Amino acid sequence: MRKLAIEPQYAIEVKGLRKTFGKGENKVEAVRGVSLQVRKGEIFGFLGPNGAGKTTSLRMMVGLLNPSAGNVIILGKDPKEKQNQDFIKEKIGIIPQEVSLYLELTVEENLWFIANAYRVPSADAKVTIDKLISDMGLEEKRKALAKNLSGGMKRRLNLIMGLVHNPELVLCDEPTPGLDPQSRVVVWEYIQDLPKQGKTVILTTHFMEEADRLSDRVAIIDNGEVLVLDSPKALKKSVGEGDLVEFMLENTEKDHLEQIASALREFNGGKAIQEVYISSNRVIMRSKDVISNLSRILNHIEDQGAEVENMAIRNTTLEDVFISLTGRALRN
Repeated sequence: MRKLAIEPQYAIEVKGLRKTFGKGENKVEAVRGVSLQVRKGEIFGFLGPNGAGKTTSLRMMVGLLNPSAGNVIILGKDPKEKQNQDFIKEKIGIIPQEVSLYLELTVEENLWFIANAYRVPSADAKVTIDKLISDMGLEEKRKALAKNLSGGMKRRLNLIMGLVHNPELVLCDEPTPGLDPQSRVVVWEYIQDLPKQGKTVILTTHFMEEADRLSDRVAIIDNGEVLVLDSPKALKKSVGEGDLVEFMLENTEKDHLEQIASALREFNGGKAIQEVYISSNRVIMRSKDVISNLSRILNHIEDQGAEVENMAIRNTTLEDVFISLTGRALRN
């Protein structure tokens, strides 16, 4: 009896992935034993500061960089096996962090160049290119040279060039740096729609709002290691309940901030405040009953010789998760 092929559940499976650069005293371990599974049809976020190992991990996960150790399976195939490499290449779309365009070609010509490189049939390519140009709001720039586009439009074109061959797995490496708010929202909305087209998306970013808004699950990575992996909602809930109050203080040194944070932790026997930490020139605290205690908390801060420049009450963010894991802000 003929055996039926079993459709793989995961787009990518990674086990014990490591990458070391250099030798001897110059040896740097950029990725340290990353293991994870990316489900088909999800947007999977890699969140971490610059230099955390996000891009290196991503490049190994799709076969652009050979790992020093560990295994990767892409769409059920081992990329190290030569017979799988063409299949995997056709199934992956890469949107690089650095804008990569053919500047002397028009918007339309850039897309046709990629379509021809992947040998997409002309009829299919025309339909796809017309739709991508329309979806990205580039219709009026169809005949414009890429070099004459604004930064935001170049970034939009860069995005859709990775989609011309209709890949099943889309890798977005920092897709929105330098974008104006309007262009960022356009790109976000388009990425959010990709799973509806049957695609799996892996997103690397150091923007907490981007990871929170787009990702079904997020792996927070730092120093080449995955610190935690879950849905944004679950990660934020894990930090604690209650509102966060953020105090911006004037001309306060780090030692003074630590003194203020320590005093707040002891405020009212620790009953009104669940958590206190510092970041840059901010003191951030969590409280379930902010409003009724706010006046006394402000007085308590002033008693420590500090002046509050600004204050905000907000919800928990993924940066708060990162701070709780590492003790420092994501943007540091």
